[in-house]
Amino acid sequence: MLKKVLNFICDFFISIYMWTVLFWAVIYILIVNIIRVIFRDKRIVFKKCQNDLKRLFKILFIKVESVYHPDLDKNSECIIMPNHVSFFDVPLVGSLLPNFTFGIEAEHHFKWPLYGYFIRKYGQLPINRKSMMSSLRTFEKAADYMRETGASLLVFPEGHRSDDGKIQQLKKLPFKMALMMKVPIVPVGLTGMSNLSPKGFFLKPCPVKVYFGKPIHFEEYGNLKPEEIAQIVRQRIIDLCDDDIA
Repeated sequence: MLKKVLNFICDFFISIYMWTVLFWAVIYILIVNIIRVIFRDKRIVFKKCQNDLKRLFKILFIKVESVYHPDLDKNSECIIMPNHVSFFDVPLVGSLLPNFTFGIEAEHHFKWPLYGYFIRKYGQLPINRKSMMSSLRTFEKAADYMRETGASLLVFPEGHRSDDGKIQQLKKLPFKMALMMKVPIVPVGLTGMSNLSPKGFFLKPCPVKVYFGKPIHFEEYGNLKPEEIAQIVRQRIIDLCDDDIA
């Protein structure tokens, strides 16, 4: 009983530390990068922001391991598709992206103080998940932006975070866009995220891993339907995560 109480107290103060550092660090990172994105090229802001996020994970004592498949071309545009377990997923994947990347986010994110202004200036695209036509237009805009800039796209194909840590069925729209763009799809597996931020108040500074898998080229999926591609990508992500989400 005493051991449980001591563990609870220890976990409580660790979580207090992590939440406090996270709060002030995020505010600092947002302010600094808002200034950057106003005056500097987005590609430079992208790299600077990645460095800021890597430092954040270090001061949170979260050990991050990243693995990139040897076939991944770090200089070529692609659509990057990770599983979604924790609110840490976006900054974690963002800190490790191999090349200049933008993303698609829920439209209410653009109303958040500081963060909403930053993502708007950076070039993130809002999506209304309740409207199929609006969502389709967002992906069309994303395709146009990829053609214009050569940027990659980060999209969480489950649409929202998993409640139980297991990967959900993937939405079809990202794969319709992939068919339109004819670019490689890169499945990404995140492991350890459920332990890092279990439900509720507590946070735990545990090791996490990010696996950038083998790209799936258009020649491999071009003759398939979106739902068929989704099943292939889902299985690739599960394979990358081993038993973490399978």
